[in-house]
Amino acid sequence: MKHRLKIGDLCLIAALLIALVGGGAWWLANYANGRDASANGPVVVTQSKDGFRRVDDLSHDVVFTVETPGTGSGPDARGGENTISISGGRVEVESADCANQVCVEHAPISRVGEQIVCLPHGLVVEVVAEESDAAALR
Repeated sequence: MKHRLKIGDLCLIAALLIALVGGGAWWLANYANGRDASANGPVVVTQSKDGFRRVDDLSHDVVFTVETPGTGSGPDARGGENTISISGGRVEVESADCANQVCVEHAPISRVGEQIVCLPHGLVVEVVAEESDAAALR
């Protein structure tokens, strides 16, 4: 007995293939290599609660240090430093002089929406599609 595909079966197979190819093309255009499909590519926004703000393209390699002023008395009175590195489309906190080192131990980030936070210094480093997407610190 010979089995033939019916018109409905062929339509279902064609629709699934179109959806698979379309979904793959969309994924490649938007998320391949950890990149977002914004016009200039993702950016890294580094900001602190005291008003420091810096914006860098994720595609450019750079290393910089952020100094945060002291807040109040005790151990926080001396302020602090965080060294941020952007390289190879990834960003990480290379070093910090805070006690807990959570930001330094955090894995490098590269995708839109990811953040590294240093609570003792009030510092946030995040990857966003556009600068205006960055979280507002106050």
